[in-house]
Amino acid sequence: MSDEDELFSWSPDVDPSALDVSTLIMTLGAFIDAGHAQHLLRQSLLSELAHRPLGQFSLDEILDHRDSRPPIIFDENHFEGYETPTITLHEVTDELEQHFLLLDGPEPALRWEGMARAIERIIRQTDVRLSIVTQSIPMAAPHTRPVQVTRWASRPELILGEESPFGKIQMPASFPAMLSQRLAEHDHDVLGLAAHVPHYLSDLDYPDAARGLLDAIRKTTGLALPSHALAMAAGVVRAQISNQVDNSEELSAMVHNLEEQYDSQNGQREIESKHVVLPSADDIGAEAEAFLRAMDTDSDSPSETEDAEGTGDAGNAETTEGTAQRGEVETPEDRHDDEPSTGAGPSAEASGQDEGPDDEGPYRPRHGDDSWHS
Repeated sequence: MSDEDELFSWSPDVDPSALDVSTLIMTLGAFIDAGHAQHLLRQSLLSELAHRPLGQFSLDEILDHRDSRPPIIFDENHFEGYETPTITLHEVTDELEQHFLLLDGPEPALRWEGMARAIERIIRQTDVRLSIVTQSIPMAAPHTRPVQVTRWASRPELILGEESPFGKIQMPASFPAMLSQRLAEHDHDVLGLAAHVPHYLSDLDYPDAARGLLDAIRKTTGLALPSHALAMAAGVVRAQISNQVDNSEELSAMVHNLEEQYDSQNGQREIESKHVVLPSADDIGAEAEAFLRAMDTDSDSPSETEDAEGTGDAGNAETTEGTAQRGEVETPEDRHDDEPSTGAGPSAEASGQDEGPDDEGPYRPRHGDDSWHS
């Protein structure tokens, strides 16, 4: 019996090759689950969407119960309420009858490599094209601003052009991080989503973080995932937090400082994201030549018309020349603030990249290879 067969078993009535899925979402708790975002995300998906279990991992093989002690209740003179933890693979159906996989449970403490191989085998058997790892991390962010979600991926195209606020950091490994590296090494597409949770709320339920993860998954995959319950819970939590903050000068000052820091950082990123193309010397010269040719052409016109047109053209040329000398160029955003943009960037096909996500259905990036088991 192989490592994979020993650790994971399919339910007897399940044929993995017959499953019509392309996305695997993982909510495997790590040593940090700020705001309990993974738990809330899993709860939202399984409570609002149809689902069925497909198989389970053997927890006694991969979990150290002393490090991850499940709760139990002592009631006067007896124990009760103990529930055996599980790592379960679910098939979930979204609101448009699209199917995806959800792997949920505690982070394994033992046999990481064996479990990584077992998950890679599940991906191959079900023809999953994109695996999504969800996380949440405590950050210096206020609860009064939108939750930011940092993306990381096995290849840049999956990040959708978003820039990370982090540089190069060495940290203790988690199983989801190690699994992401192993899958990427074997050409499987992996997308990581890390929700930023206000550090002063990291030990509490923070539904806004789970909602941020849900929105990022929808944007990437096209899956129709409901967020009504999370939105209502988030509103209640925000109201409770605001009430406490309003009654504490110390908390109010801290939140105000975090708001200023958040706004400053995001404003700077917005400025840096605008790519303004300045005209070159050749461009300016070509415009000047075109203007002079227009003046020569207009020389045969009646003097009154020539004066009017010459004045207008000269004014425009002077404005253009002055703008060029100052290094200022009007951007499309400046000219059409009230008009919707109709332009589009280079297509994925033209750039040689895989197609990005759309709203028609789950994203289907390139498929991985089988070299792990060759």
